Amino acid sequence: PAEIVAYADGADALIAGRRAFRPAAFSLFENWKEAQSFARSAAGVDLLPVVRIVDELGTDYLRSLAQRITADAEADYVISTVHRAKGLQWKRVKVTNDFLFKMENGRLVLDDDELRLLYVATTRAQHVLDVSALRKELIRLLGSRP
Repeated sequence: PAEIVAYADGADALIAGRRAFRPAAFSLFENWKEAQSFARSAAGVDLLPVVRIVDELGTDYLRSLAQRITADAEADYVISTVHRAKGLQWKRVKVTNDFLFKMENGRLVLDDDELRLLYVATTRAQHVLDVSALRKELIRLLGSRP
């Protein structure tokens, strides 16, 4: 929740034309227009969801989201990035297809970093692992391995 509030506070500061030092991602910008422009670039795509929420629903909406967050241990569902999931486990895990598969010499491949992320994602489940969203890619990837 504190991270979400930091995004709301940082956005408010930038919108008012003041520098924001929290969250760290906003410390790069002098004002909100710079944050919007960066979020729409290839390098800033991770910020785009936050920028869209602020632009469409406002910073008070972000604050209301922060108040409704349930602790992971008490939640029915946890949505996480693979990076945040490192070292954690759940009884059931569903992995979505957000990996950067690419074609090289007619073969589907993942670079080493993406392959490590895929490993982390698929080793978080204690009982049930659902990789149905990756089924076709995994079959092609594993089928083309030497």
